Amino acid sequence: MEDPEDRRAWQGLRASYEYMAKSWREWTDEQPGYDLPVREGLRRARPAPWAVEICCGTGEATAAIAEVVPTVTACDLNPEMLRRRAGTPHGVQWMVADVRSLPFDNGQVPLVVSLNGVFYPAELARVLVPGGQLLWCTSFGEGTPLYVSPERMHQMLGPQWGAENGRAGHGQWALFTAPAA
Repeated sequence: MEDPEDRRAWQGLRASYEYMAKSWREWTDEQPGYDLPVREGLRRARPAPWAVEICCGTGEATAAIAEVVPTVTACDLNPEMLRRRAGTPHGVQWMVADVRSLPFDNGQVPLVVSLNGVFYPAELARVLVPGGQLLWCTSFGEGTPLYVSPERMHQMLGPQWGAENGRAGHGQWALFTAPAA
């Protein structure tokens, strides 16, 4: 999204995901390796006691996160996406939440993960603990809707953030580390 403050663009995005919710799970089930970038990125992340997954959709990456993080809060703006999720892995709590205004205190979250999410850097930086990690993944690299390159994300977060990125399957992962206090 070019302008994160564009109200009309957000309304259009929300409407399109409400429409896609009807068949999203079936479509992603037909995409082999859809969550591979998340799995690869998590192998490089430091262990975290809990994580927030933003823009979780119907939970395509949630199980992979729950395999390595004991407690996961999986958030999506679209209640219909959450209703259509496939099961609930152990340790996962589902929540309707907007990436522009997450329901977490400043500096509270040790790890934020997203697969094909909407990148809203100010809010992500706000909720991360000092030295916390942000794992941003795409299933189809540059072919992913709302794609932002890892280099552009790093630029938007700032040079004080650590960055590592790579490819897995058809997608990409980028692991950013917030500045220490």
